Amino acid sequence: MDMDIKEAIAVAISDESLGLSSLDDVTMTAATMTTTQTCVLCILRFFHIPAGPVYLTRSLDTIRQDLGIKLQHPDSNGSSPCSVCLGTLDMALVDKVVSSFKEQQYDASSAAVTVELPKSVYVRQHSMQVHFKSSHPKLSTTTPTDLKDVIKYMVCQTLLSELSIANDADSDMRIEIGFAHAESASEHQFLFDREGSSVKTKTFRKRGVHYTTGDSKAAVINELNTCTDEDFVSRFACPPPAIVQPAIIGSLVLKRAPIFIGGRYLKLERNISQTPFFVGERRVTELSVADVVGEPVKALVRCDSYNLVGSGREDADVRMLGDGRPFYLECSNPRTTLIKPDQIRAIEDQLRSNKSPVQVRRLQLIRPEDTSIIREGEEHKTKHYCALVWFSSPLSQDRLAEINAIGKQGVLLQQKTPIRVLHRRAPLTRERRLLGLELVPIEGKFYKLRLESEAGTYIKEFVHGDLGRTVPSLADMAGVTADIIELDVENVSLDFPPALVDGDC
Repeated sequence: MDMDIKEAIAVAISDESLGLSSLDDVTMTAATMTTTQTCVLCILRFFHIPAGPVYLTRSLDTIRQDLGIKLQHPDSNGSSPCSVCLGTLDMALVDKVVSSFKEQQYDASSAAVTVELPKSVYVRQHSMQVHFKSSHPKLSTTTPTDLKDVIKYMVCQTLLSELSIANDADSDMRIEIGFAHAESASEHQFLFDREGSSVKTKTFRKRGVHYTTGDSKAAVINELNTCTDEDFVSRFACPPPAIVQPAIIGSLVLKRAPIFIGGRYLKLERNISQTPFFVGERRVTELSVADVVGEPVKALVRCDSYNLVGSGREDADVRMLGDGRPFYLECSNPRTTLIKPDQIRAIEDQLRSNKSPVQVRRLQLIRPEDTSIIREGEEHKTKHYCALVWFSSPLSQDRLAEINAIGKQGVLLQQKTPIRVLHRRAPLTRERRLLGLELVPIEGKFYKLRLESEAGTYIKEFVHGDLGRTVPSLADMAGVTADIIELDVENVSLDFPPALVDGDC
């Protein structure tokens, strides 16, 4: 006899609450339970056998032989699936989960497994316990080993033995298994239709699919606990009726906590947006920083998607020069997280060698908490700009000197939401400060404007005034019409990403 099975039977016999005093008692009780089309693994659960190696027995005929009885199980030559677990304990389903995980090639060393069962499982298990009151009274007063615990054990141990993936509830790798069984999907509904039920369900249709809300697992269990045996038996068969088809894995979600890669980007050409820019379904700019930087990062970490978060953003027609703008990429569900620094630097080198109009510097893995530097820096960082400005007529030396004198002192602006973004931003008046301003003549009506400003200042609107929505404006100071021809961001004064320390990637 297999040692695991022998130990399991010994556990059942030693459990006085079950009333099984010998192997013969176990055999007779198990044989009786098979007439209800209960699988051998569920019988072990009702015998209080905890999740352990016995549930991993590939050939359930071994258990049948050791017990000396004919036990049905979900994969036994076309016999009906288990009427209690609905076939969810079939090792073929465990193999499907492990195979899917293996195909994705995560470099994880651990995983946390969660299981969602069809609600009818709880009704059917309750039905068996009500049935036991007449056939096996002591079994009716005990709680069987949790089905979820057994399934999780089977999955976790298979992952460990085949892929060396340890079970860790706090792991950043999640495996979410959702079983479905259409044949019994509405079996629990009678609990809510009873007079006196505290649960109100609602069924609605969305895109051709019917959904029900309110019938949670907790609600089902609560109703089972308050339903009398007489009421239950009058509405549901005891033992539970046989089923034709086993449960399937309706959803299998493999997901990992995101990783973050930070750096600073430069835009060396105009007409490049920070993220893909669409008007309706039409793409406005051919390139975006997110695409240029995100795609090679996506290929490296093998993530589902990425999201670029910048420390502010410049317009598509504005270049980002100097040391670049701080940003980070949030990479969702990465398969590869063990990244070496030179692998990330290779992306910088690749963009440089390809003479890409988007370049990156200081690209590196960062900690999730480091992303707060971007958010918290929004209110404190300053920016330096250089602009080519046109005036409707040349400025006198006195007017130029006056403007530059004001610029040295700083200028407090009142800026209403610009007309050009009013369709997507709230109509507010924002107070912003120019920390420095210098206007240098180039030729005729053209001047070079250098600015240092607080974050969130609308520079274009400061130049032309935005029909009086920015006060004061450079046009106001000059006393003539002004417009901005070209604009460059030369510096964003935010220390990001944080410097690498020994041991960091």
